Amino acid sequence: MIERLEYINALAAAIPEIITAGWPTWATAHAGDPFFTMIEERLLCLRDRYGQSDLETLCAYLVAEDLVPAPQSVPSAMFWPYKRSATFADSRGVIKKRVPASIVKSTSGALNGAPGSWRWGAWEIFKKAIECLRKQPPTGGAATKDQGPMGRDKWFAEAAGSGLFWLCYFMRYTLNFMYGPGAPNKWPFTFQMPPWCVTSHKRWRLNAYGYYGYAGLNLVWYPPAGMNYGSGISLYIKVSPDTSKLNPGDMNVGLIYSEHASMNDDGEVEGDYGSATLAPLPAAWIQWPIACVRYDGDNNLYQYLDFQEMDGAYIIDVFVSSNFSVNEPGSVYVEKFGGTWY
Repeated sequence: MIERLEYINALAAAIPEIITAGWPTWATAHAGDPFFTMIEERLLCLRDRYGQSDLETLCAYLVAEDLVPAPQSVPSAMFWPYKRSATFADSRGVIKKRVPASIVKSTSGALNGAPGSWRWGAWEIFKKAIECLRKQPPTGGAATKDQGPMGRDKWFAEAAGSGLFWLCYFMRYTLNFMYGPGAPNKWPFTFQMPPWCVTSHKRWRLNAYGYYGYAGLNLVWYPPAGMNYGSGISLYIKVSPDTSKLNPGDMNVGLIYSEHASMNDDGEVEGDYGSATLAPLPAAWIQWPIACVRYDGDNNLYQYLDFQEMDGAYIIDVFVSSNFSVNEPGSVYVEKFGGTWY
């Protein structure tokens, strides 16, 4: 209880300081504090819950709405009833169902919620599926799942004939993409982000000119407040032939080459470049790590994507791998070269 009180006091003290100094300055000064990670995670959750644009705005909102956490004052006469009410119930002698045999309990975590325990894994699955559901608008949204969050009316129509209620269909489809069609049974799980769970999806259409042609994209990825892309990002990317054109792209030729480096807020690249090659062209979603050495605290990431030896018309889908809204890009700068972009 003492540790919990110290955390609440630290969080309450941090909020006015963040308003005054700004999150980056405060985070740099307090990165070594014992409760820094807990405070950062709590503020990020509150930012999304209250729909604020950044952590400074969130802290001002908490102060204005009298939502800054404060220690509880319990009268001494009520201390022991209060403590008993806050104590876990004693379940000795209570008959319970066995842990399902299909869930392997890892030996790395024996306590409730400890990383590695089966309960932690079940909570992770449930939380991710619910967060993805919240991103689906009631109607409208993207035309298809591959382009971003899709209206729930479209999910309802797609579920017709499956024998499942649309919500059950959505959950099953989403979890099969996240964790694979085989149910995972040991935490931590291998995870991939579905395109309909992110709002930062980018789609480009390119008519490439074969072996002697060239095409490229100048990109600058700007991180959200309080985070950085200076050490790189992880992209999800998929390429498909554009069958609406007379010359759909040939998926058996070509590759994608990336050069990338950290960039400061003045648009300058002073650090070393990293590189990565993607071949053959990915016909299904694939995760592509983009890594470089962060230079002098630069937060942004510059990237030049070079589409080499591709022939025909292609649809190129890209989004940044994220933990839902926690680290989706703040914005993206795009400049196109070569080929025909349409």
